[in-house]
Amino acid sequence: MRERFCRVCGGWHQLEKWPHNCMPVKSPAQSDLPAPHFVSDSIDIQSMHDGQHYTSKAKLRSAYRSAGVVEIGNEKPQPIETPKTDRNEIRDELRRVHAEYNA
Repeated sequence: MRERFCRVCGGWHQLEKWPHNCMPVKSPAQSDLPAPHFVSDSIDIQSMHDGQHYTSKAKLRSAYRSAGVVEIGNEKPQPIETPKTDRNEIRDELRRVHAEYNA
């Protein structure tokens, strides 16, 4: 007899006899069939470069590339590079400042 804690009512129930009123509420917009997220290629847009209407993102981008236009706004952010600390430079600078202060 295996039991599990119920998040709905706060009690313990047998797995084989789980009460219907403790079943999670399912959203009508949620499907039983899992599906991966995909980005469609279709678009309905007028190009700012040549004024033509395009229905495919790939065709629009190839027209931009062939004309030498750079599309902005979809770049991946570059990682921030932190400079490596040079301890010898810090030590030399501290010695220089200390020598100036004592002089």
